[in-house]
Amino acid sequence: MKNANIAINKITASLEIERKIVGVKFLFTKEEYEIADAKPAKAKLPYCVMVKLATRGTGLKATLELSGCGGGTRALGLEEPSLNFQSGCEYNNFGLYQDLAIAKNVVNNVTFCKHKIYGVMTKPLEEYKEAPDVVIIITNSYNAMRIIQGYTYKYGTQANFKLAGNQAVCSECTAYPFESNSINISMFCSGTRYLAGWSNEEIGIGLPYGKFIETADGVYLTVNGSEQNKNKERIKQKLKDKNLTDPGIFKDEAYFIKERK
Repeated sequence: MKNANIAINKITASLEIERKIVGVKFLFTKEEYEIADAKPAKAKLPYCVMVKLATRGTGLKATLELSGCGGGTRALGLEEPSLNFQSGCEYNNFGLYQDLAIAKNVVNNVTFCKHKIYGVMTKPLEEYKEAPDVVIIITNSYNAMRIIQGYTYKYGTQANFKLAGNQAVCSECTAYPFESNSINISMFCSGTRYLAGWSNEEIGIGLPYGKFIETADGVYLTVNGSEQNKNKERIKQKLKDKNLTDPGIFKDEAYFIKERK
């Protein structure tokens, strides 16, 4: 996909992103699943672990039977939430909420995909030949700031971020961006930090594929106004290495430097 490759080059030249950017594809039928270009998981895996593996270059696909976390299966649309979950009782046993009423409130505000799928595929975005549905970027807070700036450059303020520190990769980074057609940020949850082993500094961003393309362009076009001088020379060299045009990057033109002149 030419547009995806250009977008990946723009955002990775503009930022220091250590992990591969991940594409997520919903597979609605058995036929779609069988032809999806990824190996099936060999054992039950939580969805967030599949995403973690994709950030290191390993693409996988999984059905309900190969999924190892109920939070992920209900958020993605692999199965319906149980009555125990819908009542708030499951969350109330987590020790994260002071009473059943609060647990029920959190349950009511967790976003699930409003569809039924047969399977899901996760792999590096660069490996897709067709457009995925959601893009996930795992990075640090500085890069998250720049990605939000790139999104805002194209779309204006995202006023409806949703995060609760639970069901982070499956709901906050996947289901909510897909259902709302907007970007979302996640501080992760204790479950995914344990299961996938993310570093303490890492956080997640999810957004629809179409908006990733424009957001990457926004990150690229806001380098001059947002980056300190010490970063600009490195970025200019990376743009040159990737055969990308310099969008107009000049010393002392970041807005916070110009204001002090």
